[in-house]
Amino acid sequence: MLQERLGVRWVLLLGLLGAAGCDDGGGGGAGADARAPDGGAADVAPADAAAPVDAGPVDAGDAAPARLPPLVPAPDAYAEIEALGITRFFGRAQPIAETEAEGGITSFTFDPADGPVCFRGEPFSMAVRDRGHGDLLIFLQGGGACWSDFCFAIDFAREGMPPIDILDPALEANPVRDWDVAYLPYCDGSLFVGEAAYDDDDDGEIDRQHAGLRNVSAALDVIAARFPAPRRILLAGSSGGAYGTILTTVLVRAKYPTTPLYVFSDSGVGVAKAAEPTFLADLLVEFDAAQYLPASCTDCITNGHLTRLIAWQLERDTNLRLAQFSSVNDFVIANLFLMIGPAGFEPALLEETAWLAERFPDRYRRFIVPGKLHTTLLGDASGFVGPELGERLAGVVELGNMTDTGADGVTVGAWLEAMLADDPVVWREIVVTE
Repeated sequence: MLQERLGVRWVLLLGLLGAAGCDDGGGGGAGADARAPDGGAADVAPADAAAPVDAGPVDAGDAAPARLPPLVPAPDAYAEIEALGITRFFGRAQPIAETEAEGGITSFTFDPADGPVCFRGEPFSMAVRDRGHGDLLIFLQGGGACWSDFCFAIDFAREGMPPIDILDPALEANPVRDWDVAYLPYCDGSLFVGEAAYDDDDDGEIDRQHAGLRNVSAALDVIAARFPAPRRILLAGSSGGAYGTILTTVLVRAKYPTTPLYVFSDSGVGVAKAAEPTFLADLLVEFDAAQYLPASCTDCITNGHLTRLIAWQLERDTNLRLAQFSSVNDFVIANLFLMIGPAGFEPALLEETAWLAERFPDRYRRFIVPGKLHTTLLGDASGFVGPELGERLAGVVELGNMTDTGADGVTVGAWLEAMLADDPVVWREIVVTE
């Protein structure tokens, strides 16, 4: 059962942002449920950011190859998961409204009766920006999570496309500023994977409608129709959206079976609770997503993390490169979402990502910075929530950006650009813990 609603509500933009207080009758248009597992308000402290660095060229020595090995199409990579029904919502919902905005942005809104819906019943919408570029960015917004004893999640989807760093066509440090873009707001509370409904107060009415899988499927129908043959795809997500990229990769691949796919997982690398391995299993069951774990991945979540499932994907999808970013003690993930603190988060982060890096040196790289920074693809929070709330959030959780955040002489923007160029000199392992 969900705990009683607090007299004071909080807005959590977990994965887009941190937490900011606002009372029920107060201003600010961002509606969200926010309760700590004990029913009290979560204790939020400022986070530390990595210091700005010089984005200049890096000399890796004469032994470094000029380019990474080419990606090799593997169109049947996820046949086992597809056979479990993960693509069953394709073609089931069409947008009921299409809205044009400045900058070539088109928003598409869906009827909740057709399936796509935010978890408190608000309509789901998504947006595209078609610039005729030929390369495609698909971005999954973050925004918390909501399950039976924890609820910190965005429950609405605004039309349009916020000018956050990765979506900003005018930001010089953004290597995909000229690309075609598809933007998926996050409002399902289930990390983009859920398909479950719950009456938490036993009053006969649904309180949580987790429709993440329906939302992504409907959005990908629109995306595939608008961008049928991109040269390359970058699938990126921040925090909750970063966790969402794991199974969304399977759905994207179903629409684009042979397109080179690059994934950037920003502050959601698949780490959960090593000391409580049933936490992740129970969460997937509650979201009704455990059914998509392939039988051949016998140890997918047994250690309490999702990294074995990520390895299963990399082994089979040889047309995939994966980048992951995190700070050593990401405050939002370690303290708010997982509630394991730095002592539980840092060793798991370093061990699990090192295991992936050792297994897939040409197609997986990690970028780990010191401190408590949360996300690096978003930049100024006001770009998403407006200047007033953005200013309040800036004093609570500090977000990274593509221009200044970095380590070892490389900014995140330069590192992502190198990844897309298959450049092993700049797109390399970067792990700085202090």
